[in-house]
Amino acid sequence: MKIYLSKSAILLYINFLIGIIHCLHEFELFIFIPDSYYIFIPLSFLVTFTLWSMSINLKKPSGGRSDVWKKL
Repeated sequence: MKIYLSKSAILLYINFLIGIIHCLHEFELFIFIPDSYYIFIPLSFLVTFTLWSMSINLKKPSGGRSDVWKKL
């Protein structure tokens, strides 16, 4: 259960929900955000995607880099 509530997972869930809202608005199936404020949806998608990718890339491997070079 711990892996489903990590910071990276929560950012991914938020990004997924923003993507669903964006798709529903683009196909005009569900419009609840006025067009004047709609620019925040794609921007928030990009921000959460950037934060998620940074949280994934900044995790250090358990062995560290030195273990790889010791095996060579």
